[in-house]
Amino acid sequence: MRRVIIELRARSVTPQQQREEVCKAYVSAVVARCGFKLGTWSQDDDCLDVTVGAAGVLGGGMLASPKLDLQLKASTTQEREHPEHIAWSLKRKHYDSLRQRRLTPILLVGLMLPEVLEDAVVHTADELIVRRCAYWLSLDGMGPIEGNVGSTTVQLPRSNVFSPDALSALMAKISREEQL
Repeated sequence: MRRVIIELRARSVTPQQQREEVCKAYVSAVVARCGFKLGTWSQDDDCLDVTVGAAGVLGGGMLASPKLDLQLKASTTQEREHPEHIAWSLKRKHYDSLRQRRLTPILLVGLMLPEVLEDAVVHTADELIVRRCAYWLSLDGMGPIEGNVGSTTVQLPRSNVFSPDALSALMAKISREEQL
């Protein structure tokens, strides 16, 4: 009988992939805290990473089972941070996709992580902590990029913290068919 030896090697993960995974975990924790569902997509096309869904009608609305699509970004670049906003550069294609009117609203969610990525997640027997904060922005209705430039910078207001309270309020607005 011939023995087959299988060698398992740790797959290298780039810092960008690691930031993306921490961002997904952050969003997943916020969604779980709200009691909502999180759907993932097998492909990232049309600037769509995940969908948040809720059962029933929320916040006195009329629309049952509201949904919200999210495009996720994460960064350790502290130069993005300003007193009133987080600056995020988007390629023209992504900007145009995120600003289109859609049946399901879509938000850009940007997670700011510590400068040293290894400091982003802390674990003890009592806590699992993701350090720093995510912010959101709806680009619905924003104007086109003027001229022949390939990108633009958007501003995610610091007041738009992606938190359980904020997500619950956003989902209630969707259920009431209000603009985000």
